[in-house]
Amino acid sequence: MSLSRKVLFAVLAVFIVGFFILQYASYIFIQQESEQELLDSAERIRAVLMATRRVYHHQFLESGVPLNDKTLGFLPAHALGLISKDIPNWLNSGFSFDNVSDIPRNPDHAADAVEQAAIKFFRAHPKEPRRFVPYINEQGKRFYHYARPIWIEPYCLNCHGSKATAPETIRAHYDSAYDYNVGDLRGIVSIKIPGSIIERRVQRIFNMQFWWVLGSGTLLLLCIFLLIKRNVILPITRLRSGIDSLGSDLSGHSVEPLPGEFNHIGKAFNLMVARINAKEAALKDSESKFRTLVAAAQDGVLQTNQFGEVIFCNHGAEAIFGYPEPEIVGQSLSKLIPSRYLPQNFAAQGLKLGRSASYVGRISEVIGMHRDGHEIQIEMALNSWQQQGETYYVAVMRDITERKLAEERIRTLAFYDPLTELPNRRLLLERLKIARSNSVRSGRFGALLMLDLDNFKLLNDTHGHSVGDHLLVAIAHRLLEVLPKQDTLARIGGDEFVILLEGLATSEVEAVAKALATANEIRMQLQYPFDIEASLNGYLATVSIGVSLFCGDGISVDEMMSHADMALNKAKLNGRNNIQCFDASIQRQLSQRSEIENALKHALQQQEFRLFYQPQVDEQGRIFGVEALLRWQKTPDELIPPDLFIPVAEESGLITGIGHWVLKQACQQLVIWQRSSLTQDISISVNVSARQFLRSKFADEVLSVLSETGARADRLKLELTESAVLQDVEASKQKILQLKAAGLTFSLDDFGTGYSSLSYLKQLPVDQVKIDRSFVKDVTEDEGDSAIVQAILAMCNTLAIETIAEGVETQAQLEFLQQHDCCRFQGYLFGRPVPMNELMDRFFKV
Repeated sequence: MSLSRKVLFAVLAVFIVGFFILQYASYIFIQQESEQELLDSAERIRAVLMATRRVYHHQFLESGVPLNDKTLGFLPAHALGLISKDIPNWLNSGFSFDNVSDIPRNPDHAADAVEQAAIKFFRAHPKEPRRFVPYINEQGKRFYHYARPIWIEPYCLNCHGSKATAPETIRAHYDSAYDYNVGDLRGIVSIKIPGSIIERRVQRIFNMQFWWVLGSGTLLLLCIFLLIKRNVILPITRLRSGIDSLGSDLSGHSVEPLPGEFNHIGKAFNLMVARINAKEAALKDSESKFRTLVAAAQDGVLQTNQFGEVIFCNHGAEAIFGYPEPEIVGQSLSKLIPSRYLPQNFAAQGLKLGRSASYVGRISEVIGMHRDGHEIQIEMALNSWQQQGETYYVAVMRDITERKLAEERIRTLAFYDPLTELPNRRLLLERLKIARSNSVRSGRFGALLMLDLDNFKLLNDTHGHSVGDHLLVAIAHRLLEVLPKQDTLARIGGDEFVILLEGLATSEVEAVAKALATANEIRMQLQYPFDIEASLNGYLATVSIGVSLFCGDGISVDEMMSHADMALNKAKLNGRNNIQCFDASIQRQLSQRSEIENALKHALQQQEFRLFYQPQVDEQGRIFGVEALLRWQKTPDELIPPDLFIPVAEESGLITGIGHWVLKQACQQLVIWQRSSLTQDISISVNVSARQFLRSKFADEVLSVLSETGARADRLKLELTESAVLQDVEASKQKILQLKAAGLTFSLDDFGTGYSSLSYLKQLPVDQVKIDRSFVKDVTEDEGDSAIVQAILAMCNTLAIETIAEGVETQAQLEFLQQHDCCRFQGYLFGRPVPMNELMDRFFKV
């Protein structure tokens, strides 16, 4: 748009705005003046009417004319009503006047809604002399209502005082409007004036002054514009032509001499053009060298203006973002680097911060978007310069996506477990150091919870490491659902997890309670079945948990871990699926356990184990079999009971080798007994641990021992605990059937102590059920134990499964069992576990 047009539009805009403001003010003024004139006219009409009413009223009353039906119409109130009705016959403008009341004697003088509002107004404001308001009538036309109150004067009491003193004709015609006092409001003088009167007057006056102002203003505007154009616009237009030539042609052109005060500006402009031409020539040479250098660079180079529009890119940028140059140049930088990935100030204000922006002049890492939609990690160095009053930016970029991925992989491998993606031991120890420092500052206790899955090695051995890995991942996910986000869950190896709880409490008692509450919640959550694979749906996992508290820097990080590990080992020794807190006694017990474990490793080699045999008899007291029971003869004078070393052997895994030794010894004894007619029908029961039975090659190992020793399979009975068979019922069933096909028999040991024995008994192809000694002990005194034993016997009889009661120690127990059809017994009543030579001397002596 030309300068002359801009000036014209500016002057015109000012004129139009001023003109309309003036016209609006004029219109309001004219309207107000017209309304005031209308009010004055109404006042004059009212004055004439009231003067006429008063004078006429006195003349009528003082004339002596009798007041009767014929002269009643001469009263002023009646006469004014008749005059008001007759006005439309003379003036059809809508103008009307009347005296009205809210208690009229004549219905023609009854006040309408507008007049009622006026009467209420005067009663509420008795000092107000008048009321003048606009309103819209029922036909939607605008009117002005003028009202003045009519107050009772002394002469009014002749007709409106007491009814008894009123003229007879008044009393005869009217029953209302009596008992007024001087000063009461009788009614109003109501004058209604059409709004069209004011509208026509306002429109006529406004139109006249509108066209007069418009004409004179236009003439003045034209004169002002011609003066501005001659003295300002023409010189500026010539100067601008010279500036435009400089912008379109790098060499620039001088301008012709300018008139008046603009001559000095023209000379200065011509001098500037000469200097610019010299600099442009040098700049062309520099730019040519720059473009050659940038085009050959391997890194991406983007040049933008201050609005973030790309004005140049090299081949390196094309390779990074996947766009050809025509699709990059002219586009916003946000197309390549979305604003959400840029620094906060950059994203909020674009490239308009100039050289003061904190990210200009340094290297930063941002996220770019490739043409195919994937993100790119970019290292970007951003710099700026000023040229011709504008800021330009150049960004040198390098694709570091592969480097970042490599760094992340290294970090993940260094600090996270690759299977569960949980923090590993290294990251746990780092966070534990931080937690220890935080505890020093806050004085609050923290806790370490060390978790170990019970019988996880057996799961790996029986179902493979793939199933075990899936279980570990599922457990990690379930633990993360339970724990708050501020706590740390780490996997430190195998099936061991560690949970770091911080800021529990300043009281040790409260901290212990919170740590145990978390441990119990974890244990309960893990007891819900896991669906790992088709071969292991509904797997029930249990966990042993060791808890260790810490506060301040009294103990080292290694000691914290050691204490939690000791508490975990105590939980395992207490039967697993258990929670233990660390204290000094745990350390002593673990030391003792460690000594036992170390000694057990050498016991087999040094032949320190012995087999004792306890007789099993029928209802006649005849021996039909024995149970082989393991004893540890550590020294000639020291016999270690099984309840001290068997749990250690189970926990350490040594039970597998020991169990194999027991099985082989029992088979060798069977071979010896097979040579004598006295013992050839005697069977030997061997206890099999859960860890040993769950081995995938257990059945093959048993058959191998039978084959190696030559023992009769039908004389070997394997006793299984519920914990051994219920971990995987289907796999247990297959192993039992395989060995039964070879002639072996099976007994379910400690029956009735497990929570699911009865539900699974029907599925297991066992030959015998051994009633646990805990039920037999009080069978004659405790009704509950008695009922359980009777139920087991009845159920086994129904299923055709042989039963044997262990722990029979009294004659009363024996008689009770016999009364309820139990035919097999084992216990101190018949003989204690003894070495083989003592057993032979007592039961098989010829």
